[in-house]
Amino acid sequence: MSVPGTNNDRISIPLMLAFPVVAINTFEMSRAIQVVGSAAKERKKTFESMPFKQVPSPDYIKNLAGKADKNGRGTVIFDQYFFDRSKANPENLPSLKASLATIEELGVTYVIAGRDALSEEFVYHIDLPPMDQQEVIDVLLSAERDVQFASESLAGRADMTPTIFSDAERAIIANHAMGLSHSQMRNVFIYSAYLKRKGHEYLGEIRREKNHILRDVGLDVLEPVAIDTVGGLGPLKEFLNIRKAGWEKNLSVKGLLLAGVPGGGKTLMAKAAAGVFGTTLVRLDMGRFYSKYLGETEAKFTRALQTVEQIAPVVVLIDEIEKFFGSSEGEHEVSKRLLGTFLYWLQERKGKIFIVASANRVSQLPPELMRAGRWDRCFFIDLPSIEERSSIFQIHINKAKANPAEFNLPALIEGSDGYTGAEIEQAVVDALYIANAKDTALSQEILLAALGDITPTSVTRKADIDSIRRLGDQGFYPANTYDEVPGSTMGRQLSVD
Repeated sequence: MSVPGTNNDRISIPLMLAFPVVAINTFEMSRAIQVVGSAAKERKKTFESMPFKQVPSPDYIKNLAGKADKNGRGTVIFDQYFFDRSKANPENLPSLKASLATIEELGVTYVIAGRDALSEEFVYHIDLPPMDQQEVIDVLLSAERDVQFASESLAGRADMTPTIFSDAERAIIANHAMGLSHSQMRNVFIYSAYLKRKGHEYLGEIRREKNHILRDVGLDVLEPVAIDTVGGLGPLKEFLNIRKAGWEKNLSVKGLLLAGVPGGGKTLMAKAAAGVFGTTLVRLDMGRFYSKYLGETEAKFTRALQTVEQIAPVVVLIDEIEKFFGSSEGEHEVSKRLLGTFLYWLQERKGKIFIVASANRVSQLPPELMRAGRWDRCFFIDLPSIEERSSIFQIHINKAKANPAEFNLPALIEGSDGYTGAEIEQAVVDALYIANAKDTALSQEILLAALGDITPTSVTRKADIDSIRRLGDQGFYPANTYDEVPGSTMGRQLSVD
């Protein structure tokens, strides 16, 4: 027998030991049927299903148990309609209670599956464990066979090896599909295999389906970006690539705290982190959890954190974290409880979860969120250097379908001194609109004019930038590379006879 505690044993061992009534908390009914059926077969037990209109009376239980294989080891009765039937028939639960002695005598395990709770002392509760990566890949392989070998019989496809996706592509798809139900995976995998055969992009379909589901629990799915599409921030990029090597070998990772002025690239680096790790990126939208009803805010927040664990591996973005967990005179009691819940989860969370939290005002963050060991590293993002502004201009000029070689980059760099990356991007966008309005190509003159129309953050929020630059003395690491300052030669010009 396998070691207790594995996913299969959570279901299989209670069946082997003939626990009378087992309740499985799940919304994945098709997967619950498959898992319990497989566990029953593994334990040489007969698997039976309850019809909707039939209450679990002693006589009916005896009838089902009598169908069991004489060489078998008992019967497992699966009831996916128990909670729906209870709403329509008040005799449903009393019938089950009346059947307990019969269930015990015949060695039957009566399995109830659904989202609702059954608070009775005779019930053994199990949470259907989330699928691991290999289970997800098995579902993907089945979907591939259905698309690639559609002309073959269902029985004939089982032994065929699909070739629509490579092993590396399957691993990426499995990472992005974590958190979907079995049925949802089947649908999007079949569609993705179809799109791949037609030469179309397919990961977007998985993200759309996932976003639809996760939005209900306060999570938004964002699109990862390739790290080479981010200009500058070399030290931060290097750190992410080093963490990726550990991530792939299942070393412990925590996350990043990024401080900086708005427009510095904090959210963009969260998207780049997801691109580096090859995972889904979700944004924890704290504003969605607040409710006027007592206890509901904490319940919603806890459910969202549990969902994050279910969809791991994942990168989680918490934008402007100080707005929700920051210290202030009018701090609400609910915010304090949410902070306590978050700190405990941050310390005890399971699975490959990388947190990227951004903050514009670090001084408002509570000390317990800033203590040593809470984050892998804290970075502050400064205004981009000359080299970084050059890289940012080239990236966005290329996006505008123009050739950077046709522009005077030194003049653009000089004209953008004190600008953030977002302000440079906006200048290129504005210049492109102006060029289109004039029915001409994007040019140096138009781009310089667009830069001049923007008042940079370094002017409007000079005090904030000065404060950010002092974070280096508070344990924050610089995310930028800095311009080289010509040093003194320490020489002296003399006229000696």
